[in-house]
Amino acid sequence: MLWLFYQVRHHTMVDIPRLRFLYRLTKKVDSLKLPGDIVECGVWNGGSVAVMAYATRSFSMERNIWLFDSFEGLPKPGEWDGKEAFKQFYEGWNKGSISKVNQIFKKLKIPKRKIHIVKGWFQETFPSINIPRIAILHIDADWYESVKLCLVKYYDSVVSGGYIVIDDYGCWEGAQAATDEFLKDRKLRENLVPIDSTAHYFQKEA
Repeated sequence: MLWLFYQVRHHTMVDIPRLRFLYRLTKKVDSLKLPGDIVECGVWNGGSVAVMAYATRSFSMERNIWLFDSFEGLPKPGEWDGKEAFKQFYEGWNKGSISKVNQIFKKLKIPKRKIHIVKGWFQETFPSINIPRIAILHIDADWYESVKLCLVKYYDSVVSGGYIVIDDYGCWEGAQAATDEFLKDRKLRENLVPIDSTAHYFQKEA
């Protein structure tokens, strides 16, 4: 696995412990034969989703890999995102590159037919993209509005026993508020489990 993490190091801001978790989580849903695709919302240059795609590349159920990103940087934070978000934000912050995404998938020899890159702001692209079954939903979207959009749109498509990973839960006020609010509003009993001080995940109950 260290070889893999070395390959993606310039394509992700996710650190090695979290990359290792995503790799092992993908292997776990494969071993459980959970149906569904892998969806990442907030891609940057594709490193973390490439790790998951590599982990499942030979899986017989032929998962599709969905990548959602504006590729224009983060949107402006909103009122729920806190002072620190506004302090750090600038136009084009964390702007990713489709070219670099394609580069890492080619380097890892991931079949193109499995990759679906959706460019644009979530509120503009989500309405036209329906994914019936999702095994892993990885949300790396930072702000309240973006995280909430991801959960509202795709939580119901996550299969029973599937996983939702919130990369920024312990980092940005908005990501935490959106997640907590969604779980409360839907009266969901899933328990958030920390991966590290920043990322958290939960498993969808039957």
